[in-house]
Parts: sequence; structure tokens; C-alpha cells
Amino acid sequence: MSAMCLGEWVERLREKAGGVPGLVDVGEGLAGLVLEPSSLRPYLHFRRGRYTRNLVYRDARLEVLLNCWDTGAVSPIHDHDGQECWFSVQAGAFLLENYPLESGGLGPGPARLGAPVVMGPVGLGHVDFRCPRAPIHRVTATRGPAISLHVYAGPVDRCLVFDARRQRCVARELRYHSVFGRPLAPPEALSPPPLP
Repeated sequence: MSAMCLGEWVERLREKAGGVPGLVDVGEGLAGLVLEPSSLRPYLHFRRGRYTRNLVYRDARLEVLLNCWDTGAVSPIHDHDGQECWFSVQAGAFLLENYPLESGGLGPGPARLGAPVVMGPVGLGHVDFRCPRAPIHRVTATRGPAISLHVYAGPVDRCLVFDARRQRCVARELRYHSVFGRPLAPPEALSPPPLP
């Protein structure tokens, strides 16, 4: 596994993106990537029983987040607003549930999901890819504190959140818990975990 500073990695990603839609080779650059733990510290904002979304970098072509997860924290079942998304495990372990869309679900309203394909638990260095053909998943931190690095091919400001039991989905505006290392609200937080 390779190790590098988060800032250096984001700069390389920006150079590769160079205006090319789809961010060619992002998955290759994430495979086995373990970022230098000290370079993550400004973005580590944890909340008891939840996960947080912490903005590292954003421009018109891409968005980079570090999500911080308490053990047992679960995302809703969601899509990525038509964007490609790469998810790299930087600490902890996750269970990934990938859902096929059987009908509806292209906008708020009726949506029927198939049975999920479950992966995991997956750990350090694992990369998951969501694309417009297979965008819907739920993520659970099975061992934490956990950290995931997310790259979106274009910023994602909203997504659809799915209720599999009621067979519906609703639009949800997304928010950050911190921007460039600064918390947006007073933390009720856990202190950052010791990093490997």
C-alpha cells in the first residue's frame, strides 16, 4: 500500500482531472491508498452515533470529502445525484449494501429496490465505486472510529434517499460538518481517534 499526504494526493488528483469529465484513473489512484494519518487530522470531526461529512476540496470538476464514522453509524440508502463516486477506506471497517433499482427512483416519489448485494466487512485500502448505472447503496461502520475518503466526479449537493419498506424516495440537500478543517457547528463530538 502506498502512503502520501492528503494535500499532495488532492493536488495530483486535480492535475489528473484537468477538465476531463469522469476523472479518468481515480479508482487506480485510490487502490491500496493509505493517506498519511497526520495529514488527515484537520478534517477529523466525529459525532457520537453518527457520521460526519468533512469537505477537503471542491471545484466544478470534483469534490473530495473525509467522512468520519462512529462504530455502528449508518448512512441512509442513497444515490449520488448522477455522479460517479469513489469510496476508499482509510481506517476502521465497513459493511456495504449495494441496491439495484427495480422501478422508479429517478426522482422523488415511488421507488422499488431489489435485495442488496452485501460486501464486507471491508477495511483499510478497500475501494468502492458507484456510477450512474449502479448508484444506490448504504454504508455501515462496523468497526470504528472509521474514516472514509470520498471523491465525486462533480460536486454533489443533493441526493435521493430511499425507504425500501415504503418503496419511496425523497430528495435531500446535503450539508458539511466541516469545511477545509473548520467545523460549521460546535462539536458535541468525540475526540479524534488515535490513527494507525
